Amino acid sequence: MNIDIQLLPNQPDLDSIFDKTVVVIDVLRATSVIVHAFSQGVKEVIPVRTVEEALSKFKEFPEGEVLLGGERDSRMIEGFHLGNSPKEYTYDKIRGKRLILKTTNGTRAFYLVSSARRVIVGSFLNISAVVEECLRNGSDILIFPAGDEGSFSLEDSVCGGMLIDLIIKRKERLCLTDSALAALLIYQRFEENLVGALHLSRHGKELIDLGATEDILFCGQTDIINVVPFFCNGIIKL
Repeated sequence: MNIDIQLLPNQPDLDSIFDKTVVVIDVLRATSVIVHAFSQGVKEVIPVRTVEEALSKFKEFPEGEVLLGGERDSRMIEGFHLGNSPKEYTYDKIRGKRLILKTTNGTRAFYLVSSARRVIVGSFLNISAVVEECLRNGSDILIFPAGDEGSFSLEDSVCGGMLIDLIIKRKERLCLTDSALAALLIYQRFEENLVGALHLSRHGKELIDLGATEDILFCGQTDIINVVPFFCNGIIKL
């Protein structure tokens, strides 16, 4: 098994990923929200790249069947039902609903890797479940941090490094790229203080300034949710 991580969120060569499992990670906060939403009974998540696309999709469904969620510049979008804080996605609000989600980095990332054999949703929250799925599937892995508006993201890379570390502990004969090795070393630096990495990151500091420290604490939890959502044909499902 070969493991790679793309530390900058540029679209990979389509031919290079068609037979791989790609794990999309946006710790703060899109993939954490998605994983949590499925634990609270959401029916499916439709990631979109723009507000206009979200509003257009919303009109395709009967009233009361779908919710609009997400953020623009880390703030709730006017006219949307929910923002991008996991605590908003509660059982009583989202059970049985479809969710159309628009975020700055995470929802875009799914379309950059949509040609892969399998695209799954990763976070600290479901990290062990993602490990099990990667091992069960057995194909080569590309970890795809969503990044920070096109730049390197510390928190996503630490999460990717943790995924690599856990796979190494379970499987022999792995081949890591230099990028994967770098992510592993970054994770090992923060292994005893994952939330500290989230606080140090640029986006983490931005959320703290916006009063969203609780989101950082929530998204830094490990192994509290045992689901692995999959992205296929524009929809994320279990």
